[in-house]
Amino acid sequence: MSISTTVNISCPSCGTSQDVRLYDAINVNTDPELKVALMQNQLNRVECIDCGLSFRVDKPVLYNDPALKTLIHWVPENDAAGREEILEEFEQSLEKMNAMMPEDQEAPAVCLVLSRVELVELIFMLEAGLNQRVVEYVKYSIYTRNSEKVNPKQHRLLLNVQDSTEEEFCFVVQNAATNELGELLRYGRAAYDSMSELFVENPDEFMDMFPGPCISARNLLLEEEAYEA
Repeated sequence: MSISTTVNISCPSCGTSQDVRLYDAINVNTDPELKVALMQNQLNRVECIDCGLSFRVDKPVLYNDPALKTLIHWVPENDAAGREEILEEFEQSLEKMNAMMPEDQEAPAVCLVLSRVELVELIFMLEAGLNQRVVEYVKYSIYTRNSEKVNPKQHRLLLNVQDSTEEEFCFVVQNAATNELGELLRYGRAAYDSMSELFVENPDEFMDMFPGPCISARNLLLEEEAYEA
């Protein structure tokens, strides 16, 4: 079941207040139209009753796909003091959820993303049966080998599942400040397949590199840079 609440929102342009319905959780099994709205950037979008401005309200949203047995929690970074606080609060919520699960029932996999574009990317990734940690390992390799073109401070690296082929993955470079999409980068699918085999044989290296629910090569590189500084 999807969950929504009615809140009073002020237009960022003209300041007019209005009551709107915003979703806190969406279940794509019971409400597939909400998944369509999310993918089309229409979920939690408001149109001002006065000036007509259309704007999206970014708030924490829990994405539930029972068929994949996966929960994805989107927590916008601007909703908290910072990434560390988000992770701490998320871990506490995860502990409470696991404690409430029946002993004979396996808890669903829970992922954490910090932006809408990461949420959409992860949905496509999981639906295609791709291993998220292996994909982020590939991104880490691309970042470190192409630091002049793809700087983690300035760019996100997004997997375009729809335009990828059996031979190559298609990655899109996105400006992190403006969200503008730029250069396309191709990566051989055979290399991903080889790393997937390594993951099956010895997942510890991948788990150590990307521990916890927030699996991101960009975040890892930013943390490494901050640590070195």
